[in-house]
Amino acid sequence: MLLSPVMHTDCTNARENGKSCQVYVCATPDGKALYFAREKKGHEGVKGTVAEDYQGILVHDHDITFYNYGADHQECLAHVLRYLKASIENEPDRTWNKKMHALVQEMVHFRNGCRQPHGPDPEIVSGFEKRYREILETARKEYENIPANDYYKDGYNLFLRMEKYMHNHLLFLHDIRVPATNNEAERLLRNYKRKQAQAVTFRSFENIDYLCQCMSMLVLMRLEDPANIYDRVSRIFG
Repeated sequence: MLLSPVMHTDCTNARENGKSCQVYVCATPDGKALYFAREKKGHEGVKGTVAEDYQGILVHDHDITFYNYGADHQECLAHVLRYLKASIENEPDRTWNKKMHALVQEMVHFRNGCRQPHGPDPEIVSGFEKRYREILETARKEYENIPANDYYKDGYNLFLRMEKYMHNHLLFLHDIRVPATNNEAERLLRNYKRKQAQAVTFRSFENIDYLCQCMSMLVLMRLEDPANIYDRVSRIFG
C-alpha cells in the first residue's frame, strides 16, 4: 500500500462502552484496505496507520490533520458538492454557490469521461481553473456586499477553503491517477458503521480492534480469492 501512487483515507466515530473513539481506514484504488481502531483522533489517530509513513497522494475529506502526511492531496468533491448544495439552500440570494456547484459537476463529468492515457487536455483544464477563480471572485464580492450572518457561516467558510486549497480541489484534473472523490474509503467505513449500529456500543476498545483486524483480513482475502473466502475463513476457525 505504501508503494501505491494514490491512497484513500478517512475515519469515523466509534463507541466503546459509551465513550467515543475512532476507526480509520486506508485503501488503495486496486482494492487493498486496512482498518485501524484508535482511541483518539488527530495525529494520535493517524499514528501507526499506513497514512503515517505514506509518501504518495492522499485522497480525503477536509481533515487538516491529513495535510501533514503524504506528498500531495485531493479533497473529496462529493463532500464539496453537498456543502455547496447546503449553501444554495441557506443562501438563495447568492450566485457563486450555484455557479460553483455546476462547475464542479461539469469538471467531474469531464474527468470521468476522459479516455486519454496522459490525462485531460491542458487547455481545457486551464479553462476550468480560470472559471473556478472567477467564481471565487464573485463569492468575494457577494460576501463583501452582504456579509455572512451569524446563523449560517458555512457558505463563507467554504468559499475561503476552496480559495486556499484550490490546488487540492483540482488536482484530479492534472493527474489521471487521482479520483475526484473519497468514495472508496467511505464505502469501506460504511461496513463498520453497519456493525456499530448492530452492536450499539462495544464493551471494550479491544473488541473494536479485533473487529478492525478481522475486517482488514476479509478485505484482503476477498481481493486474493473472492470465490473461496468462506472456505478460507472456515479453515482459520477449524
